[in-house]
Amino acid sequence: MAVTEIPKSVIQKLIFFTVAMVIFPLSTFFVMHNYTNNNILSGGLAAGAANLVLIGYIVAAFLEDSDSSPKKDGKKEK
Repeated sequence: MAVTEIPKSVIQKLIFFTVAMVIFPLSTFFVMHNYTNNNILSGGLAAGAANLVLIGYIVAAFLEDSDSSPKKDGKKEK
């Protein structure tokens, strides 16, 4: 069985976005609930905050350099 080594930057990014997915929506809910006392508005904004974290993770994943992509050496395959 081959063991592939996962880069440290990938693990750090995953931990960061996992923590952000917990902290950001919860803090958004409780802060907005403190100001508005409206559960529907607070819950909706917390859901929006969770979507923002998810979009940020997707964008970060697409922008990440991948070493597993095939390298072009100038030769064409037929």
